[in-house]
Amino acid sequence: MKLDLAIRSPLREGGEINPEALITSSASANPTELIGALPEVERLTLPTGAEIFRCGDRVQSIHVVERGLVELSSGLHDRIRYGPGELFFYGDLIGANEFHRWDARALTPLSLLRLNRASFLSLIHRHPTLVLLLVSKQHSRLRQQRADARHFY
Repeated sequence: MKLDLAIRSPLREGGEINPEALITSSASANPTELIGALPEVERLTLPTGAEIFRCGDRVQSIHVVERGLVELSSGLHDRIRYGPGELFFYGDLIGANEFHRWDARALTPLSLLRLNRASFLSLIHRHPTLVLLLVSKQHSRLRQQRADARHFY
């Protein structure tokens, strides 16, 4: 007796890869949920004005804002703000430079998740579509900056 099995994947439609399915294939979990579920994550609560890291500090972790606002600054005019659900600063974490290029401080009372480098890289290995989510968010951020006709907001 011969069995014919048809395996259907949301990643493929008509033989073609569906990019939307790639983004949502990690059990529809967003980065905050994925990171927050890890046992090695640190949960931090910081007051307004608290320093998270300084330019020149060794990069050891990625941070996710659960509640509040964070401002990263480099000089007087280069400023970036991150809010709930946003990760910062994975560019420093995965880059060749082992030191932060920005100062980070809490603009409001802040609830953060902090995950060390090895755990973050392991998470990406287990959930490679997380990279697509991060790139998509960064792309949206850059598009908004361009629409605002400035390099900070």
